[in-house]
Parts: sequence; C-alpha cells; structure tokens
Amino acid sequence: MLDIAGLRKVYEGRGRTVEALRAIDLTVGEGELVCVVGPSGCGKTTLLKCVAGLLTPTGGQVRLAGRVVTGPPPGMAVVFQEYGRSLFPWMTVRQNVELPLREKRVPPGRRDLLVSSALASVGLSDAGSAHPWQLSGGMQQRVAIARAIAYEPQVLLMDEPFAAVDAQTRADLEDLLLALWRRLGITTVLVTHDIDEAVYLAQRVIVLSSAPTVVREDLRVDLPDERDQIVTRSLPRFAELRTHVYGHIRAAKAQ
Repeated sequence: MLDIAGLRKVYEGRGRTVEALRAIDLTVGEGELVCVVGPSGCGKTTLLKCVAGLLTPTGGQVRLAGRVVTGPPPGMAVVFQEYGRSLFPWMTVRQNVELPLREKRVPPGRRDLLVSSALASVGLSDAGSAHPWQLSGGMQQRVAIARAIAYEPQVLLMDEPFAAVDAQTRADLEDLLLALWRRLGITTVLVTHDIDEAVYLAQRVIVLSSAPTVVREDLRVDLPDERDQIVTRSLPRFAELRTHVYGHIRAAKAQ
C-alpha cells in the first residue's frame, strides 16, 4: 500500500542546512498497523508529512497504491497530535466530521450515513450537535479520528495522536484505535515517542536513527493479535520487545 524509497529531506534557510532524513526505505502492506519511533528530533514528523504530501522531499519518493505522492493524495487521512487546532471551534462535531466529505463532493445521503457511522464508531453518537470546545480533550481527539475514518481512506497517518491526553484516556484511545483497525482494516502508520504504546499497538515497529535519519530496525511484534492493556503489558514478551526497542533508541542517541 505504501512504498517509501530513498526518501530524503534537507531544510535550507538563513545560511544553514539541516539534513533531516538521509535515506528512508520502508514498505507498509495493505491493512498493516505500523508504529514509528525514534529519538527526539530525529525527523518522525518530517517523515509523516512527506508521506502525507504536506512536505516535498529533497530526494526519493513515496508511492500510495503504486502512484507517486506529489501532494496530499485523496486516499489518505491524517490525525494530528494537536486536535484543538485541527477542529473548527465554530462548527458542530457533526459539521467537523462532514467537512472533508463535502470537499470530496460525497452525495448528501451517503455523507449523512458516513458521518453517523463514524461518530457511532468512536462512541459519540449523541455529541453531533455539540461544539469541540464543549468536549474533553479525549472526546475532541475522538472527533478527529471520526473525521478521518468517515473519509474512508486507504491509509491513515497519525502523528502522536494520544500524546496530549491523560494516561487513562490514552489507554482508552489506544484500544479504540485497535478496535477500529480490526473492523475497518485501514492501513495505519502511527508516529509516537512512547515505546510501550508502539509495542502495544503495532504489528511492526520501525525504529529510526538520530538525524540525519535512516531506518535503524524494522521489528515485527510477535504478540497475540488480541491486545489487552493489563494482560498484554504483563507478558514477558512485551517487556522483552520494549527493552529491545529502547536499547536501539538509546544507542541511536549515543551515536
């Protein structure tokens, strides 16, 4: 579904050149859930923005279902960390979820069905007439997720989507994401700085090096498919995988 080949990004300005991404080679199969981790400042968000077509790479390319990404592609949705900035406060929850479908020119009947289904999927069927500022942070992020899945994307990109909420809400949102992923089968790439979250959610964990960034390891997570916040995190194998990933990140920082 996603093919990233030789991706490179260099920032230039004010007499300074910064090589953020040196050479990223990565493929994500249809229906996979992949998490990306790495040291702070290694370029995780830069990578995601290049994949989403929001940044133009300096070299290499991204292909979505075989087509080169040269701008935001119609088959992709993005959920950002700062949900407060991605939701329009003057619109109701339902209007926020519906907006991309209007831009996509989805017929009204189909649009209503998609919005209602998406809100039900994230447990917000009764919140359609509310405004985002009337909701908790966790509920606002659910709205952002609902908007993304209502769009029926081939690929869902998520940039540290649960970093701004409390620990309990974060656990609930992680389980919501897993439930939606199992039901809808959307190819999902999630960037996170939380190693435990990456191991808990992913089928594969991509570990990035320090900048200038390359893929340091592509680790398959061999935990049971059914994940549970208590049972899964108590497994010896979970601890082994977490320690393994952390070791790579610490070594990357040292380099």
